[in-house]
Amino acid sequence: MARETEGYPGQLDNLEPAEILKALRALREQLADVAAQVEEKLELERRMRESPLAVLGVAAGAGFLLGGGLWPVVRPFAKALLRGATSPANLMAIAAALGAMKATQPHGEDPSAPPMVPH
Repeated sequence: MARETEGYPGQLDNLEPAEILKALRALREQLADVAAQVEEKLELERRMRESPLAVLGVAAGAGFLLGGGLWPVVRPFAKALLRGATSPANLMAIAAALGAMKATQPHGEDPSAPPMVPH
């Protein structure tokens, strides 16, 4: 029974487990090479010897941000902005402004072109 994988119909059915394992090993080697190149370019070993606390601080800050650390602080502001921007009065004002901008553009011109100012 042929099973089709979404996005790759029939392509994964023909692969042997040994081929998959070989591809995964090659991918692991490539990722290790890329990691070594990044480490070399950033001079991580030298930086860690010279200022280990700075490297630790950068790593902790990156982990904090990637973990969503600022979201609880930013969330009330984002909710208020979204609530204000989507209020019916503001939506009507935005629609009116867009309509006025469209009405002032001459027909057949590029809408991204700056408007002509009469002298």
